Amino acid sequence: MHFCNNYSRHFIVHGKDVTHHARSYLSGLLGTQRRKNIERIGEDVQASNYQGMQQMVSDSPWSHDLLMEQVAGEINGLLGGHRHSALYLDETSFVKKGDASVGVKRQYCGRLGKIDNCQVGVFAALGRADRVALADFRLYLPQEWVDSPERCKKAKVPPEQQVARTKTELALEMIKAARARGLNYQWIGGDEVYGNNRNLTYTLEAMGEVFLMDIAKTYTLYWDNPEPRPKPQRSDRRGRPVNRNEATIQASKGAVSKLVEEEFETRSRWTDIRASVKGKLRSRTMVRECWEWDGHSSEARRRLLIAREETDGTYKYSLSNAASDTTWKELAYMQAQRFWIERSFQDAKSELGMAQYEVRGWRGWHHHISLVCLAMLFVLKERLFAAEEAPLLSARDVVELLNHYLPRRDRSEADVMESLRRRHEERARDIARRHNQRAVF
Repeated sequence: MHFCNNYSRHFIVHGKDVTHHARSYLSGLLGTQRRKNIERIGEDVQASNYQGMQQMVSDSPWSHDLLMEQVAGEINGLLGGHRHSALYLDETSFVKKGDASVGVKRQYCGRLGKIDNCQVGVFAALGRADRVALADFRLYLPQEWVDSPERCKKAKVPPEQQVARTKTELALEMIKAARARGLNYQWIGGDEVYGNNRNLTYTLEAMGEVFLMDIAKTYTLYWDNPEPRPKPQRSDRRGRPVNRNEATIQASKGAVSKLVEEEFETRSRWTDIRASVKGKLRSRTMVRECWEWDGHSSEARRRLLIAREETDGTYKYSLSNAASDTTWKELAYMQAQRFWIERSFQDAKSELGMAQYEVRGWRGWHHHISLVCLAMLFVLKERLFAAEEAPLLSARDVVELLNHYLPRRDRSEADVMESLRRRHEERARDIARRHNQRAVF
């Protein structure tokens, strides 16, 4: 593919060129095979080499960071610089068996909606309206992995990465990287994981970022500015000074759900939230100036609360540090746009093989995800190129078209039998490993 030539320099390392294998792998991710692991890609893509692709993904030392820097820059050229350009933060999970895959543990799996064995990746996507692409990512490494050097060594986690970082800390890393790479967005969106974290939102505010993030219904807010003032200084049991503040006025305070229930019926109005295939989506929305205060800081922080009534009668709550004169229509629009990063995960997993990898190590996971991001960039470019003639072009449409235009392998009976033999050998080796036995063929 001509598209691949723009990235070939990233796959030439120490005099070894793995460009052909990267091109084959990308072609497989953009194929129509039901599963898109290396074995199936090898069976599908003409002139591909299974062992070469395996080595390229799992072991070759090419830099996914440098590749993603170029990918992010190109996404920015397509979607950045508009008043509706936004950076979305979200995480997604990858269901896994066993305990060998890097970062795997029993934790909340959003895909299944319950605690299960999975890996979790934190992602940053650049979007504008219904166009969005993944521009950065981080693998969440649980504390139990950090506490096990041998486990990290087996998964080849770089020593500098064997550090416990929360999902919000990983998100902050990506935001700083996005600005360093010159991404031109106007605001940052995120779900409750990020909106509930005051350390994150306070840091973003100090960086000059505008955010609009979801918060939990139990999140505590003040309707009026409590105007904190210092309490008389006192000391703890060891004689150390304790600095605390108290509210100057008795401001109404409570969980956001309680505060919204008190005023939603009288303050809400019907507002357009985003476009859909069924027309404009409208919902009752309430915007209210409020304050958040942790009980310690010298001042409370002014916020805009955006509450939207869902079709089932529940509410979605979001908090923003946007300017006071931001219109309700704009805020409602901003709140609804995070939908598109969820859609990008759906496309990546259902059409581009995002969750169908079988690599276990640190390098393999990062290589695979970066190539998926490259495939997403290709899809984005095709959709934008065909926007006038085919405005409804989807990721699935692009994949089906490529299945016709890209060379695919014509498989003979001997090819099928060879694939079965190799698959059975691999299964036998897995069984033998589990029983600490040696496979015999």
